[in-house]
Amino acid sequence: MASTFAIGIRGAHDRSEVDARTVFEAASLTKPLVSFIALQLAEEGRLDLEQPLHALCGSYVAGDVRAEGITAAHVLTHTSGLPNIVGEQTPLKIYFEPGERFNYGSSAFAWLQRAIEQADDSPLEDIARARVFEAFGMTDSSLHWQDRFESNHAQGQEMDGQAVTKRRPLKAAASWSLVTTAKDYARFLQAVLRGSGLSPSMHARWLAPAVPARDGVDDVLNPDAAETKDVAWGLGWGLEPSTGCFFHWGNIPGFRAFVMGNLSSQDAVVWFANSARGLRLARQVLPEILPGPHPCLDWLRIGRTLEE
Repeated sequence: MASTFAIGIRGAHDRSEVDARTVFEAASLTKPLVSFIALQLAEEGRLDLEQPLHALCGSYVAGDVRAEGITAAHVLTHTSGLPNIVGEQTPLKIYFEPGERFNYGSSAFAWLQRAIEQADDSPLEDIARARVFEAFGMTDSSLHWQDRFESNHAQGQEMDGQAVTKRRPLKAAASWSLVTTAKDYARFLQAVLRGSGLSPSMHARWLAPAVPARDGVDDVLNPDAAETKDVAWGLGWGLEPSTGCFFHWGNIPGFRAFVMGNLSSQDAVVWFANSARGLRLARQVLPEILPGPHPCLDWLRIGRTLEE
């Protein structure tokens, strides 16, 4: 039986209490949804996960022949060699041979988005609406901002309590732009637990360890980061091999999100917070639903102190 708990207010813009239909910024929780779409297209023979993206939809990184070997599978397993956030310290370039090692790389998802849109001949928002939102009854979700969300949405705040300027993305971004509710994302997780929309073999591949994670999560400048035996990555989900759980998180200024599920017990947790401190009680709450220590919390540095 699903249970929903809503605590707190929507933000500085609206002191009303949050509820099950309050729209939050899901950030990187967009990625599992996009991976689901990619795997559906692969099963339909419309997207080859092992074919270089360069051949499917053109170039993305100039001046490095290694980029021509990056595949959709590399993007989904975070082994593309591309960085997470692009900036002065980590510009868009290849940092290691594709497939060589794990490094959380959000920037690669823009290239995968191009391949998905070309394979389906539709914008990503339209694809997600048909294959995910409508398929699973996610009526309060979108990959870009909609006017109907104005009446009940959360505004984020940072560690110091300062409100974050509201983001209203105008177009879909495969790595971060999902706006949704905890109730809607729980419907997506229920579909994941059931194996809906994928063949049993593809569903198993989605949640099977493909590569061990490494300390630092997205420290692309540290090629010597140690592998961790307790956290791995599949085709779109983080995995805890010792607990049988899959997980993902979202982190964007003013918002934190975390989801975890267990196929064996068919239990799952969806956690959205409009505060940079919003996951600080995860170590106390998560075991109530999914018992046992969860190594991904250490890996992600979640809730080590009440300030995190």
